[in-house]
Amino acid sequence: MDTWQVIDEERSALADDLATFDESKWDAQSLCTEWKVRHVVGHLVGGADVKMGPFLGGMLKSGMSFNRCMAREGLALGAVPPDELLGQFKKTIGMHRTPPGAKPEIMLLDLVCHSGDIRRPTGTTRSAPEATLLKVADTAKQVGFPLQAKKRIAGLRMSATDLDWSAGDGPSVEGPLASLILVMSGRKAALEDLSGEGAQTLQTRMQ
Repeated sequence: MDTWQVIDEERSALADDLATFDESKWDAQSLCTEWKVRHVVGHLVGGADVKMGPFLGGMLKSGMSFNRCMAREGLALGAVPPDELLGQFKKTIGMHRTPPGAKPEIMLLDLVCHSGDIRRPTGTTRSAPEATLLKVADTAKQVGFPLQAKKRIAGLRMSATDLDWSAGDGPSVEGPLASLILVMSGRKAALEDLSGEGAQTLQTRMQ
């Protein structure tokens, strides 16, 4: 699987959805606490073309906190009018660059998760290709900083109910693979899609 090709496909699919949004959806609260939908898109625009100088400058302004730096950048880049923001996001299709130290697989995980952050609260649906979800899930289960997914699911068995995928050992947490990915990545909203004897443990870890 060509990861960059998959990224372009997911960016194109999200751009098509965003093109149907009215002002209220652009200003809807996303699954990211500090961001509206527009700010998530701003983050995706910024992440597609990270330059070392501005990145280090942003880190310094944010007290060397990666999460605070990303939050500030998303708020700033997402402040432009929706039409302009959509145009900027469309330009990321075919842009094959990674932030310092990141691999394309992490870029794909970030994109799929943030697409869920946008689609779920706006009532927009997309069934991503099975191969894409499997690749993203295999990436997510191993991620430490900044998502802490590996720690979050330690001692649990994550099992998809719609695809042939599982990871880990211990009490079972079951649900659609797209929802498992969101929960592994720290999105509490998708907990309602999950069941199994380990689901309560996972929910407690995310409080």
